[in-house]
Amino acid sequence: MAAPDDLSVLVGSGVLFVTGKGGVGKTTLSAAIGRLAAGQGKRTLVLEVDNQHPTLPAIFGTPTAYEPVEVERNLSIANIAWAPALEDWVESIVSMRRLVRLIMKNRVVSLFLQVTPGARDLVMLWRTHQLASRYDLVVVDLPASGNAVAMLSVPLTAERLFPSGPIRRCADELLSLYARRDTAAVLVALPEEMVVNETLETSAKLLRDVRGLRVPLILLNRASVPSFTDAERSLLAALEALPIGDPVAADVLAAGRWEESLEAATAEAQTRLKEAGRPVVVLPAVSRRDGARRTTQMLVAALARLAGLRAPPRGAH
Repeated sequence: MAAPDDLSVLVGSGVLFVTGKGGVGKTTLSAAIGRLAAGQGKRTLVLEVDNQHPTLPAIFGTPTAYEPVEVERNLSIANIAWAPALEDWVESIVSMRRLVRLIMKNRVVSLFLQVTPGARDLVMLWRTHQLASRYDLVVVDLPASGNAVAMLSVPLTAERLFPSGPIRRCADELLSLYARRDTAAVLVALPEEMVVNETLETSAKLLRDVRGLRVPLILLNRASVPSFTDAERSLLAALEALPIGDPVAADVLAAGRWEESLEAATAEAQTRLKEAGRPVVVLPAVSRRDGARRTTQMLVAALARLAGLRAPPRGAH
């Protein structure tokens, strides 16, 4: 179990990359981390990366755009799109807007950028780096774990392929960003065998393929912490001994055994995730029936409680 000091990375970083297997709730947790940090007075940006179906608007009730949009006090959201990010990157090299437009219309240049290994990911990461200079914390909701590792490893690949030039300079900047003490990656997992397997694999790949980037924490989402007392376990045993056919006893027993199995799965997941050698933060399963916004609010409260921080007030500015 992680201590409050371990959770300080969530609000104490400058750039925080968040990834995990698809469906683990990484976008909702990215939003929750953003709200928590903003509530501590940090100017915070939560980013989605070239997402064709962005999730952040459902959480904050505001459409995302390429340029950050403020949704609450100290908190903004954005979605990095390829075309404007590429144009910004070219402008950073050329510094003449008219010439940039001519370059962007050039088919040879366009083809070069399309076939250059990792060019798209490199430009997206470059945009993240540029935005980091404008905020205290940038929380980056990366693609699912396999794609995230491939994306984060692009600067190292570019360093090997390009001895000089703008792509090499971009790669060097990003590798310097990775090496900063206030840059980190957080993995999100669920108490499920396949998810735990992928989390451990992703952790190993990040260590191997992404030079300098710290992975100081694993968030175990939708977990069931131990709650059964000895008396409740005795009650379940007594219910099992009742004659078959009592519908109330059957329902209570089924619910109890189900919860017991979830607690066992959480304990097993914690044990296995510790193999990665990092603190594991256990986050409770919260109801998703009330929508993404309400789920995010409950996760903010849970994170604040675990970190010993004050939860921000609800509602937009």
